[in-house]
Amino acid sequence: MVVEPIFSFGVIADVQYCDCPPTEVRFYRKSTDKLEECLTMLNKQDLAFTLDVGDLIDRDYPSFEIILQEYQQAKAQIYRTLGNHDYSVEPEWLADVPKRIGLPASGYYDFVHDNWRFIVLNGTEVSTYAHPPGSEAFQQAEKLMEELEKEGKSWAKPWNAGVSNQQLRWLEQRLKKARRANQKVIVMGHYPLYPEDPHNLWNAEEVITALEQSGNVMAYFNGHNHAGNYGQKKGIHYLNFKGMVDTPDQNTFAAVHVHTDHLQVQGFGREDSRELGFG
Repeated sequence: MVVEPIFSFGVIADVQYCDCPPTEVRFYRKSTDKLEECLTMLNKQDLAFTLDVGDLIDRDYPSFEIILQEYQQAKAQIYRTLGNHDYSVEPEWLADVPKRIGLPASGYYDFVHDNWRFIVLNGTEVSTYAHPPGSEAFQQAEKLMEELEKEGKSWAKPWNAGVSNQQLRWLEQRLKKARRANQKVIVMGHYPLYPEDPHNLWNAEEVITALEQSGNVMAYFNGHNHAGNYGQKKGIHYLNFKGMVDTPDQNTFAAVHVHTDHLQVQGFGREDSRELGFG
């Protein structure tokens, strides 16, 4: 007997569009066609919403207009997070980026669907690219990256970033609220947390600690590492979805079907299908 899911949602990672020549591994102009194919397929599914895990564009502020117009085909609501390439724009547009893609100024937020809480992190908050050079936020990011470099961390890279202490406290508060409401939680961000990888969030360990202490987080979903990745630690599934911009002709995206005891990931194209059990 086929058991119907409680609800389903889509996941799209690293569309990374720009009107730019391809590299050996990234095919920027192809992203409009891939996104159109992706949304056509997802529109055939009964989706509650779709998560876009960041890097909507590769560079240039006008790229947002092109790719957001493609997204208008989506039947389901889109929830987005910020990626590092979303800030590859002219300095005068940096502060406008969250608003341009429909996010609050902080870049982080949460929402509830069918007694599941979805928490969306802003991993670009402490970074060298989301703030003007010389600003206090820029200097804070440089200091953190230097400290990680001294510790020999492989993820001490300028294309990565971190979350602030304020955002960490907010995350802990939202997790407590979910626990009091007896809600299961899925957390979404652009940067991987686990397993250890050169693409990881600078302060991934602090975020992981908050997720583990909560006891009600089922999964963390992200992009950024276009090759994809997966790990499980203390009952939490960490799934890095593959990047759409890679390859000239193969697409990648997913539909996630939520059940009482597992998440069924239905992969399309290069994305793997897998079952993520609870407990």
